[in-house]
Amino acid sequence: MKTFYSKSLLSLVFTAIIAFLFVLFFVSGCKEQDPLRKGRIQIEYWELWTGFEYQAMKDLVDKFNRSQDEIYVKMLSISQIDRKILISTAGGVPPDIAGLMPGFIPQFADKNALEPLDPLMDIIGVKKEDYIDIYWQLGNYNGTQYALPSTPAVLALHYNKDILRSVGLDPENPPQTIEELDAMAEKMMVKRDELNYDRLGFIQTSPGWWNYAWVYFFGGKWFDGENITANCPENIRAFEWIESYAKKYGSRQLQNFTGGFTSPNFDSAENPFFAERLGMVFQGVWLSNFIDKYNPDMDWAITSFPSEGGRLKDSVMAECNLLVIPKGAKHRIEAAKFLGFIQKPENLQYLALKHTKFIPLKLANDIDYTDHPNPHIKEFVRLAQSENIFSVPWIPIWTEMDGEISNALQAVWLQKMTAREVLDHAQERLEDKWDEYKRIKKAIEKQ
Repeated sequence: MKTFYSKSLLSLVFTAIIAFLFVLFFVSGCKEQDPLRKGRIQIEYWELWTGFEYQAMKDLVDKFNRSQDEIYVKMLSISQIDRKILISTAGGVPPDIAGLMPGFIPQFADKNALEPLDPLMDIIGVKKEDYIDIYWQLGNYNGTQYALPSTPAVLALHYNKDILRSVGLDPENPPQTIEELDAMAEKMMVKRDELNYDRLGFIQTSPGWWNYAWVYFFGGKWFDGENITANCPENIRAFEWIESYAKKYGSRQLQNFTGGFTSPNFDSAENPFFAERLGMVFQGVWLSNFIDKYNPDMDWAITSFPSEGGRLKDSVMAECNLLVIPKGAKHRIEAAKFLGFIQKPENLQYLALKHTKFIPLKLANDIDYTDHPNPHIKEFVRLAQSENIFSVPWIPIWTEMDGEISNALQAVWLQKMTAREVLDHAQERLEDKWDEYKRIKKAIEKQ
């Protein structure tokens, strides 16, 4: 299979030059003098994490380096990691192992930018049956395994129980339907003046990171495996629901509340949920880290996000940090050995505890969570195995699709277009992009 990176040989050459300069800077400019390196095969590991998340994996890297004398893993935190992996792979100088988010797996696999892991599974030492289904699936494209999970996540509705109590709502009975969510949100609203709210119950743009997710709670989807489905009836109903918030609360007032279309202050005491100015928020299992940091006295709980009419029980979204071996990695076998080390239950559990998550293995059901820092971790584990769990649309043009979805939601949020108009427009644009992608791929494969 020919590699499918760009539309022309010229652009491929250009990316190769950039890749060489990029890797030369990072790899040559960051050499360590760790005595453990001497006489070993060094593998480069790129990760997107920073802060405490990076440090947790760095602890395991150090543990691996101390555990044997054959391989030395050098870990780097890399911004815009998806772009830099593609560039370095095109230039023939990729890292040996890297962290990616699920949405990039179809794109990278379809561009022949990842090494299949199936031939390396004996070295890695794992099998499909070990994993909670969704987290194995997120590393698989067209029947080939390209990635394995490091830390999994579930996204659910987090709600402030004190705010519910303060407006006469029962905190032990969170919303089960979209209609109940809307009614509870309206009851929690506190208006300051004509242009500002002191408190809102819920809004779809805080934090504004998963704009594609809302349609799934209405039974919708963006891609059916072959065709773009942006303007299907379920999606239109979901965007009409989003539109109803803009009409009810006011586009300008909502922007004043969040500080913009996408909330800019997530890791901050100014985050409206931590500041108790937002009663409910759609967020991931990791949120407990930040609640503990900015409002440790908050009384909060979680539930699956409600669905239209309550038709979808335990409808939740899956995310996951994944580990891949980029195509052309010079030390595939050594990278596979390190990947196998990370997949050991005790090492996955170390990461999970540091990130306040759970392990992606079915063993998660049997772990004692008494001392886990996330008080609702058992419920997250249960939700991870729901039959109504969903994830990012599994399409090689996900980056372009994500941009179109965000533009569509913003147009509705600002009341510039109706839900139907914006999704008809998105359908047309995404069909064109999907057709173009398939045409270019077919032409390159014929070369």
